[in-house]
Amino acid sequence: MNFVQPICDPECIFYIKRFLKKQNMKNYMLFVTSINSGLRISDILQLRVRDAKRPYFNLIEKKTKKKKRIDMTPENKKDV
Repeated sequence: MNFVQPICDPECIFYIKRFLKKQNMKNYMLFVTSINSGLRISDILQLRVRDAKRPYFNLIEKKTKKKKRIDMTPENKKDV
C-alpha cells in the first residue's frame, strides 16, 4: 500500500492555489474545498452549486454512509 504525505507548507499551498486559479476554476474550487473541509474527493464531487448558497452544506459520506454538516470557511465563501 502506498502512503501519501499531506501538503503542510503554507507557501506550497499558496503556489498550488495560484496555479489552479489561473488554469481552471473548477479544479481550484475542488482543491480549496478539500483542504478547508478535510472531505474525501468522492464526497466533494457530490456537491452542487445550490449547496454553496447556504453557509453550510449537508452530505452523506460515501465511504461511511454517515450524515455530515460542513460549515463553509470564510475562504470558501469568498471564492464562491
